[in-house]
Amino acid sequence: MATSRRSKVTRPYIVFVVVMFLLMIFPLYGLANHVFPLVLGLPFGLFWVILLELIAFVALCFFYRYEYGNGGEHE
Repeated sequence: MATSRRSKVTRPYIVFVVVMFLLMIFPLYGLANHVFPLVLGLPFGLFWVILLELIAFVALCFFYRYEYGNGGEHE
């Protein structure tokens, strides 16, 4: 049973990692690579990187919780 749950999580996780990677490299990062507008006093490019890191953190917590969220009871 654990392998079927793990395989359900693996595909969305790989898609998530690829999307986050693509948002941080040239073609897509170029859309956010601007100094203005300033967001919370940060240049937009830096804000973009911090925002993606926060999204990655929350998503990884979600993936971990989904995979191991049965209260420590492994089947």
